[in-house]
Amino acid sequence: MTVPSRVVVRAPATSANLGPGFDCLGLALDLWNEVEALPGAPSDPGDPDNLILRAAEHVFRALGAASPGFQLRCTNRIPFSRGLGSSAAAIICGVLIGNHCLGGPLDEAACLELAARLEGHPDNVVPCLLGGVRVTTRDQHGRLLQAPVPLGLELEAVVFVPDLTVATTHARGLLPPSVPRPDAVFNVARASLLVAALASGRPELLGEATRDRLHQPYRLPLFPAGAELLAAALGAGALGACISGAGPSVLALCSTLAMRQAVEAAFAATAGRLGVPGAARCLALSQRGAHVVG
Repeated sequence: MTVPSRVVVRAPATSANLGPGFDCLGLALDLWNEVEALPGAPSDPGDPDNLILRAAEHVFRALGAASPGFQLRCTNRIPFSRGLGSSAAAIICGVLIGNHCLGGPLDEAACLELAARLEGHPDNVVPCLLGGVRVTTRDQHGRLLQAPVPLGLELEAVVFVPDLTVATTHARGLLPPSVPRPDAVFNVARASLLVAALASGRPELLGEATRDRLHQPYRLPLFPAGAELLAAALGAGALGACISGAGPSVLALCSTLAMRQAVEAAFAATAGRLGVPGAARCLALSQRGAHVVG
């Protein structure tokens, strides 16, 4: 095995759930982390929790190969612990680095499986690696299943990212172990409607289709301004709005420049009125996923 002297990979931000699609829907955003890995250099022993290193070295262990060690140079544009898939991007970067160094023995499905097990759930890692809007789940045997959602309309996201972090484990710990049947039916209907609306180009359905009863009501108290920011986005004309992942960022779906500008202004005005530090930014949806640059 000839290990390359340098590997550069890029991975996009992602937003999971999209409202009702808890743990099964996600999309890739045009905001990228870039990692340059220098194999053959000792890994930093002072950073044992670095997800990129852990994922890269996990690939070597999974394939019975000795890791050469890595030094990393990271350009992190995805904010940490804000519901935009920073951990998924780190894991995917590490998997791609390890796989590339070994000559690419893992195919796409194997990379996804390994990354999903490291992350603990697949809703971010799948769109991170493959791009686009994706539905993910596991079958009765535990095998990862995924499919793209074709977009029948042009969409961009306006995301308000507060200067507040929320650990996904903490946000997940707030969820009840069971939910009332009406809430389950509510979400099944809206998750189905969301996929149908995206695929058929029905923007007028997205407002209702991004509503949720399974996780957002329990997570919004972590970021009390979130509910007002979501209402402000919809009031400014957003097609739909939801918490991004586990939060605290909130995401609005828009289809025109005027709509994006109005939602961005509404986010800024609402955050200013509530005294919430943070920033709104417009991000295109990315049809491309993570990849090796060189």
